[in-house]
Amino acid sequence: MISRLLDAIIEVYIILVIVYSLGSWFPQWTQNSFFDFLASIIEPPLEFIRRFVPPIGGLDLSPAVLIFILVVMQHFLR
Repeated sequence: MISRLLDAIIEVYIILVIVYSLGSWFPQWTQNSFFDFLASIIEPPLEFIRRFVPPIGGLDLSPAVLIFILVVMQHFLR
């Protein structure tokens, strides 16, 4: 029961990371309160990851690393 709930929470968080990442490509998306909310919950882990995985050629890989970590966590919950 708890593992299903955690799995669902991780799945929603992965979707939010994807939406946040896509939003960074469209500056008009970033000018609303929903994107501010996303930034408040997505940026802290991304900033932590950026300490260890710097951008490569201007490409920020931290969202991909975060998604990978979350998928691994999901795998261990199942």
